[in-house]
Amino acid sequence: MSAFRRTTRERGSISIEFVGTIGIVLVMLLIALQGLLAMHALSQANSAARNAARAETLSTGSGQAEGLAALSSSLRAGSSVRCTNRSSDVTCEARVQVPMFAIGWLTELMPPMSVSRSATMPQTEVR
Repeated sequence: MSAFRRTTRERGSISIEFVGTIGIVLVMLLIALQGLLAMHALSQANSAARNAARAETLSTGSGQAEGLAALSSSLRAGSSVRCTNRSSDVTCEARVQVPMFAIGWLTELMPPMSVSRSATMPQTEVR
């Protein structure tokens, strides 16, 4: 078989391989970016819980507002902060919705996700 015939039969194979590979790479990139969004939400929930517990130890009832204020504005919708006062400490839990890409088929396939973090601070003064 001549080299000319072999190359004409393989014409276009690189294009097909490229299209297949670029699709896989884009899906992997979307998954990685969604993971980064989840990690951002987790970090924000951690900060909100700590700030809420810190504020609640200083002034009873202020933890929820301070916790929500600690969240970035894009994550406040659908988020909640709950504080529980005990005699020796305060525990606050922050629950944050993980943002999803605004891709129609992705939001239909995946259920809404949320992350939560809690923080406990000791009572430093008698109220």
